[in-house]
Amino acid sequence: MALQESGAFEAVVAAFSAQVAELREATLLRVDDTTRALYSKDVAAIEAMVCALEAKLRDIRTRIAREAAAIPQVEAVVAACTLQRQHLAHIAAHLPAYLPSLRSPEVGGAAAAKENTGGSGSNAAPAAQHQKAAAAEGGAAAKKQRPPAPRRYISADELASVSSYMRGRVTADKCNAALDELAGLAEANAAMVAAARRNRATGPDKKHAMWVAFNLATHEQLKGGRSWLLESDLRTGSAVRLDKSGRTLLTLLRHLGRLQELRVQADGATHLVYILLE
Repeated sequence: MALQESGAFEAVVAAFSAQVAELREATLLRVDDTTRALYSKDVAAIEAMVCALEAKLRDIRTRIAREAAAIPQVEAVVAACTLQRQHLAHIAAHLPAYLPSLRSPEVGGAAAAKENTGGSGSNAAPAAQHQKAAAAEGGAAAKKQRPPAPRRYISADELASVSSYMRGRVTADKCNAALDELAGLAEANAAMVAAARRNRATGPDKKHAMWVAFNLATHEQLKGGRSWLLESDLRTGSAVRLDKSGRTLLTLLRHLGRLQELRVQADGATHLVYILLE
C-alpha cells in the first residue's frame, strides 16, 4: 500500500515538473511590447518570402501541367516523323537511279542531231525530222490539247525480277533512258500528225508527215490518243538503236509491259509500230 502511494506521488511530481518546463519555454518565447518591433520586420520578410515561394510553386505546377498536356502531341509528331522516315527510306531503296525529266518535243528535236537520208515515203524520214516538224508545225496549241506520252519508269527491283538471260547487262538506268527517248519521239510524232491534219506541215518532210497522218495514224489501234512511234524513228536514237543492244532493250520493255509491238499494213508494206502503254 505504501509503495502504491509512493508511485502515485512520483507521477504527480513528474507531471508538475513537465508543466513547469513548458511554462518556462513559453516564458522564453513571450515577447513584450518593447521587443515586438524587433521581430515584426523579420516576420514580414518571412511572410513575403513564403508568398513568393508559393507563387513560384504555382508557376511550376502550371508549366508542368502544360508540358504534360503537350506530351501526346509530341508523341504523335514523333510517330509521324518515324513513319515519314520509313516511307522515305522505302522510296530511296526502290527509286531508280535515273529519273529523266519530261522533255518537250523541241528539246527532243535538239537532242536528235543526226540527219538521215533515205528511201520511200514510209521509211525515209528520221526521228530528227519528226521532232523538227513537232517544233515548227505542231505549235503550242497542239501540245496543250494532247497529254504527254507515258513514262512509266522501271525500278531496280522490277528489273531484277526478270530472268537473267533476258535482262543481260541492261540496267534500270538504260531502260529509263530508253523510255524517255521513246516518249519524246512519240510526242514528236503526235505533233507532226496534228500539224499535217491541220494542213500546216511544211518543209522537206511535209510529204512524210502527210503520209504518216493519213496512212498510218488512221489505223484503228493507233487512235484514241495513244502514243506511238515507227521503228524507222529509232535510226537516229541515242538510247535505243537499231542494233542488238537496242533490240534487247525493246524486248525487255515489251516484257515489262511498257511497250506494245504492232505491225501495220500501209501502201502494200508492213510497218513496225511501237505503242507506249499507260
